[in-house]
Amino acid sequence: MAFLALSALLVSCGAEGTAHLAGPYPTVPASPRAAATPDARTVPVEPLVPEGATIEKVLYGRLLPGEGEQIIVQSSRDIGCADRQDYLQVFAFDQDFGEWKALFEADRWPSPAAPFIPDRQDLSDRCKRYEVLELVELVEMEGGGTQDLAVALATSAKGGSASGGGKDEPGPLFLKVLSFRPGVPEAIYDEVTTRGGAARLVADGRIALEQDTYPSRSGPLWRGSSSPNGTLTEVIGWDGKYRQVDVLESSLALYCLHGAVDQVKDDALIVTCDAGGLQRFTGYRLTGDTQVLPAEFGGPGELRVGQEVSVSPAEPLELDENWELEPVAAEIRVLNQRQTRGGPPE
Repeated sequence: MAFLALSALLVSCGAEGTAHLAGPYPTVPASPRAAATPDARTVPVEPLVPEGATIEKVLYGRLLPGEGEQIIVQSSRDIGCADRQDYLQVFAFDQDFGEWKALFEADRWPSPAAPFIPDRQDLSDRCKRYEVLELVELVEMEGGGTQDLAVALATSAKGGSASGGGKDEPGPLFLKVLSFRPGVPEAIYDEVTTRGGAARLVADGRIALEQDTYPSRSGPLWRGSSSPNGTLTEVIGWDGKYRQVDVLESSLALYCLHGAVDQVKDDALIVTCDAGGLQRFTGYRLTGDTQVLPAEFGGPGELRVGQEVSVSPAEPLELDENWELEPVAAEIRVLNQRQTRGGPPE
């Protein structure tokens, strides 16, 4: 009996000792429960935008790999200037926490210190700048079932308008194509024009960027920053050969191939015309090879202000290394020369 009692006691002590060595049973740390991705198109977007902002545009698209769409919101707020303060945000659903979070904010990207669209609300000189979102569209550049975000931001020249935010002189236009496939915004195409410009979507997920061309400021064809001489059009899309977004096509067009003589100089001819409802000027350099027709009219020195002319530029027509366009007149055909001053005698 004593032996049995001792055995029972040892077993009891052994059980207690084992429990003491093992310690308390381990517990699994609590973690947020994954939530199903809701339909982005049913989400109220008003609470997502900055306080006091008005929603201008809402887009839905698959910017991220995986399930569900993301929400792109363009909004603006009146800050007492000629233009409004624009905001651009992208929201993605966080499944771990079950809520929509900002994936991209243009007033904080690429950094709060140097954002793409600065928030001018509290700046004393906020009206001296001009920044307007001209393009916010979804494009499918890279493919693979995801989309990219094309953004064009128009600005005023440095310093803007002293009278309060007007776009008196165009500044650069910023065009960016943003990819979110890595999980964070990344610029896969980035271009800045010299002055002004416009961007629009064209077929097959491409973007057409149009910008004015100008002659050299120090040359005889310059008529000021408000007088471009032509247009450069670039078609931007996915280059399958090099596996990147790039310029696929480009073309140059002069405004005044046909118009009235505005100025005649020893080495330059400036023609004015109506193009797109605006008075335009295009200057041409004159060389010893420039022909004036009809032949009996005489050379360029016989041209007079107001004469109607048609100009054929020499080929090739291309921008120089400084992005300046200075066409050479190969042929100048004078029209209605009998009715204009400077024509040949009858």
